Amino acid sequence: MVTGVGIDGSWVESHVSSLPWHTSSLMSQQRDLAQRAVDSFLTLVRRGTRLAAGTLAIVTLICLGGLFLGIAALSGGVQTAWMLLGGIGAVVAIGCVLLAMFRLWAITSLSTALVLDIQNLISNDPGAERVVIETVESSDGVQDQSAVVMSRQFFAMSDSVGVRAGQFVALSLALKSITSFPLLMLLATAITVGFAGLSGLFLLGLIF
Repeated sequence: MVTGVGIDGSWVESHVSSLPWHTSSLMSQQRDLAQRAVDSFLTLVRRGTRLAAGTLAIVTLICLGGLFLGIAALSGGVQTAWMLLGGIGAVVAIGCVLLAMFRLWAITSLSTALVLDIQNLISNDPGAERVVIETVESSDGVQDQSAVVMSRQFFAMSDSVGVRAGQFVALSLALKSITSFPLLMLLATAITVGFAGLSGLFLLGLIF
């Protein structure tokens, strides 16, 4: 009776029954955290897609406009070289934006798998759980800023997954899409700025 059980075994019963409750509560918390993280992913997807769509219109207008202005302003071998180099530049700039948009769109089809991947990640690694919490909190803190700024909040989570990418395929793909978004947009913007500068020179050449 001192060590034990109680007259009707109620102490053991209540203690044992508390274990699955505790486990269920922990799993519920992890599932809620995983869902919040996925919601942050999807918020970024929506904002990033809108940004990329506007960028695509500008990039297409300036790059193609600059390409055709150069063809009109130049002649001979220089014109041929410009058609080749300018065409490649325009394709790369437009392609970067389209690739960024496609990668973001792909995340929307991974939402269920993302919840499972994140839940498995945080259940097996307390350190990763802290990173996920910090990522969600920092992402919530920059809701009023651009999609590029929001995407930077996910770099720590990407580092946390690291070499375990093969275990979390959906999460790895989503993180790759998000962390590559700023680079793709930056490359497209840099090429577009170059086209804008050359377009001014070509326009002056046509006028004078």
